[in-house]
Amino acid sequence: MSAEFDAVAADYDLHFTETNIGKAQRALVWNYLKKHLPSKKLRILEVNCGTGADAQWLHALGHEVIATDLSAEMISVAKLKRSPEISFEVAGFHDLKEKFQDQTFDLIFSNFAGLNCVSNQQLTAIQKDFSALLKPNGKFIGLFLGEYCWQERLYFRIKNQPEKVNRRLSESAANLDDRSTQLTNCFSPEALKELFTDFNFIRQQPIGLLVPPSYFEAQLKRWPRLVRLLQSLESAVAIPKWANHADHFLMEFEVKKNCN
Repeated sequence: MSAEFDAVAADYDLHFTETNIGKAQRALVWNYLKKHLPSKKLRILEVNCGTGADAQWLHALGHEVIATDLSAEMISVAKLKRSPEISFEVAGFHDLKEKFQDQTFDLIFSNFAGLNCVSNQQLTAIQKDFSALLKPNGKFIGLFLGEYCWQERLYFRIKNQPEKVNRRLSESAANLDDRSTQLTNCFSPEALKELFTDFNFIRQQPIGLLVPPSYFEAQLKRWPRLVRLLQSLESAVAIPKWANHADHFLMEFEVKKNCN
């Protein structure tokens, strides 16, 4: 998996982080975190951190952040942003328990569907490693791909591509850029509640219910005000039961008391 993300690391910010849609979807995640994270300083382990935008933001809020990614190139780009207080380290999901075995965290955070790149069986093992790294009452917050993204399904129907309408219901290739793809597996919120056996479910929220998927950027590049309007409207109508119909959805779990 690292090779695919290594290939897009240099241009990742240009093609997603700095786009209108990328900014809008990330702002929705940040608004959730600002609302639900305690104001005290937290020790945070970020996984699949990409080029470090979330780590930078969390650090600016006063939290201690260790940010990891399997892609060495993504980590290299993140380190160029010159935040010596943030520890950026190359590590995949399966490396975390051993790499940080003597450490504990208040929060493990995964943004933008990094965990959709693993299977059900792998995710079951990963969540167990997460629980081992968390303090009592520690939390995991992660963003996952929605199975029934209504905008994507409508888009492919309009384009007369019925074979793609249900592509998120089975393993499929997600575009990282114009050249690279990554196989992904989608999970429903209910499936994730069953897979995260070491955790208690807290809440869920759609991300990208009105703000469209990132591949709409070309059509909306000249309409930043429209994207911001969609972001504002989504903030007002982020109904939890619609989570699986958004481009992404956010899940928050708390580790069970008997699991660490």
